[in-house]
Amino acid sequence: DTISNTMPFAVDTLPECLDKESNDAPPAAQRVTLPIIVNGRIDRRGDWDVFRVEGRAGEQVVAEVTARRLASPLDSVLELTDAAGKRLAFNDDHEDKADALHTHHADSLIHATLPADGSYFLRLGDARREGGPEYAYRLRISPPQPDFALRVVPSAINANSWQLKPITVFALRKDGFDGEIALSFRGDP
Repeated sequence: DTISNTMPFAVDTLPECLDKESNDAPPAAQRVTLPIIVNGRIDRRGDWDVFRVEGRAGEQVVAEVTARRLASPLDSVLELTDAAGKRLAFNDDHEDKADALHTHHADSLIHATLPADGSYFLRLGDARREGGPEYAYRLRISPPQPDFALRVVPSAINANSWQLKPITVFALRKDGFDGEIALSFRGDP
């Protein structure tokens, strides 16, 4: 048996595509249809990847970069503009509470409501204007996918049935999930 370095990866149920160069500015933007995950990279210093999406008034769109969480050096920035170039949303660093071990939450996330029917542009780049073959990313562009994850502290409980042991349950809400969460113990003595 040979042991290799660990390599983080991500899988999803959404359709996926690769980013296609040259998509550095709105006139050359890569057209994508929602929902989609774009796998790409910021190829060189100062590179931007631009994606064009069609939207309707009142439609909610989430654009989320996963790069640093997959061990990429990319410190992403995301900008959403309308067809005229007016900035509608911008994000540099989004704190992912599910990934608390990172001290620099360098992945970006935008959650926006589109103001009108028409074309919109998402620009993705590196905050330090760096780039190269290792500056890979996954960009999810989709309607919100409300969900949650639970974290229990401590993660294991060893106690006699007569002992009381305190636990804390953290609910990590994603994409606007605001519903109630019911918890129960299986086999509770």
